[in-house]
Amino acid sequence: MFKKLFYQGICAGLLAALAAIIYNRIYIFAFETNFSKIVNLGSMIGSNLFADLLAAIGYFICLKWFKKRADVIFNFAFTILSFASIIIPMSMTLPLDIQNPEMFPGLTVPMHFFPALAWFTVKPLFQVKQN
Repeated sequence: MFKKLFYQGICAGLLAALAAIIYNRIYIFAFETNFSKIVNLGSMIGSNLFADLLAAIGYFICLKWFKKRADVIFNFAFTILSFASIIIPMSMTLPLDIQNPEMFPGLTVPMHFFPALAWFTVKPLFQVKQN
């Protein structure tokens, strides 16, 4: 079961990373701002993979502890954690050489929801049987 959840986490992480990369390119084009010193290809791929692999571990634990209520509890927790994580880009102090620092939250806040959206999108493809 964990193997299937691990693959789901990787798949969701890659999907979220792809969405983040596309969103980043659109944002750069639309607003002519570049935060590539902070938000680069490696950080987008790494953070999304990490978040969804962590979600796979969390979902595995929820399945073991809560059995039939695991989906509800996990989805609620993942959503709350996604909302809570937007505090990070909102409170971040950028280097002085970055132009338009007020545009940074507009780029990064939506990206904090990509791992959860990707997880919920690929979940039906990796449905785990519950006892």
